[in-house]
Amino acid sequence: MSVQYQKEIFSKGSIKLYINFTGVSPDNFATTNELSLTIYAINTSDYSHIFSETLNYEQSLELFNHLNSVSIIRDNSSTHTKEFIEVTEGVAELLSIIKTVDSSLVKKILDKAGENEKLKLIVEALTDSEIENLQASIKQTTHQKALYNFYHLLELEETTTITDSIKDHAHLSEYVAGQPEKIFQNWIEKNIWTLGIDYIQKHPARQIGINSESDLIMETTDGFIDLIELKRPKFDLFAFDDSHKSFYPSKELAKVIGQCMQYLKILDNYKLILEKQHKFKLLRPRIKIIVGRTHKFNDEQFEALRMLNSNLNHIQIISYDYLGHCGENIISYYKRPTNNEEAKH
Repeated sequence: MSVQYQKEIFSKGSIKLYINFTGVSPDNFATTNELSLTIYAINTSDYSHIFSETLNYEQSLELFNHLNSVSIIRDNSSTHTKEFIEVTEGVAELLSIIKTVDSSLVKKILDKAGENEKLKLIVEALTDSEIENLQASIKQTTHQKALYNFYHLLELEETTTITDSIKDHAHLSEYVAGQPEKIFQNWIEKNIWTLGIDYIQKHPARQIGINSESDLIMETTDGFIDLIELKRPKFDLFAFDDSHKSFYPSKELAKVIGQCMQYLKILDNYKLILEKQHKFKLLRPRIKIIVGRTHKFNDEQFEALRMLNSNLNHIQIISYDYLGHCGENIISYYKRPTNNEEAKH
């Protein structure tokens, strides 16, 4: 089935609104780098131009995903929706918790609360440790869901063509992209907590001369600039030297390390700009390369990775399996009782 390049979507009198795809080759072939969507309006009485706006591939995809999240648009057999509401992140977290609990039980609690004053008394009755544990429970649930999605993405990457198969899983729709690296970038941007570092700001990579779209430049609370270089999980980290019976960095990994050494020079220059903006000294930039899998490594391969990281300055190689392990450790922290709870035992 082919798609119309140009389609009229609105008409009133002489005013007509169109959408038009560009970047499609004569043989009906399109790529994410070239495809764009233009929305424009004309007055057919004199064919004068009223307005136009062009969206690139990523912007068009964001629009599609936003519209696709509305159930009555996604499923035109439906005539109404019960969830068409914009919420804060806090409310969204609470809703995700509520969905895992018996709805009749939640309703009984709210019915008994009745008025705001009664609900206020219930909240005041909770101890500080109980509130802390509630917050930890919310974080634990949302993080566990994110980590489940992460492992599902890794499975799809290993066993399928992920850019196609991801579309068959509704719970992964927020990570959909045209390239595998971008899919994992979408996940990591939403779950930067797995790195265990407090980041306060993201900086545009292209603005400082780094042209890769799969790179994140993050500023930490303690004055570091971290460039997070993303490569695919399906990536060979090491090759084996038969003559010396040892593992060494693969040709592709060596290229990535060399690229990152060049990035360090660029980041050093950008550090001076940030220091002028923030009026304090920033520490040396660091690069974290998230690449490859280690779930099938033997002891010698793990030792090779450890030795490589120990001999790299300001560059750290992190496997996707290690990233998942870090996430699991952080989630386990929320399972622990608070200090007040520990003091009771």
